[in-house]
Amino acid sequence: MGVFFQSVFEVIFVFGLLLLFVVSIIILKPFRVHRKRPITTISLKVSYLLFLASFLVFTYLLLFGPKQIDESQQPYDSLFNIHFLFYLSASVVPNVGIMLRRQLRKKRVEFNLMLLAVNIIYLAYMVFAIVSGTWALI
Repeated sequence: MGVFFQSVFEVIFVFGLLLLFVVSIIILKPFRVHRKRPITTISLKVSYLLFLASFLVFTYLLLFGPKQIDESQQPYDSLFNIHFLFYLSASVVPNVGIMLRRQLRKKRVEFNLMLLAVNIIYLAYMVFAIVSGTWALI
């Protein structure tokens, strides 16, 4: 009976993640062209959506993925290891940045480029962790 409830919970969670991603696309309107800053705005929004997709896959793997670790790799003993801190900051920094971007009037292009770099760094980490299996160490 426990396997059934776990499967139902997993399906509900996947639908929730998909709903979150669709709502993010609707709110961001990623391909709406800005008159003054078309390239930086579109690149920022697309990089954020790519980051969000990788973050949601990473979160799914953390909760439901098979935690198969090689014998050469040992899970960390402490809660605050570098991977956990990076995951924790990835859940806050890009989201706050994408919300604050409309509050800026001056230096918006520079902010968009800085946030684009942050999103790409977090995206690269998430893809690396998913592909290499480092997510299982958290």
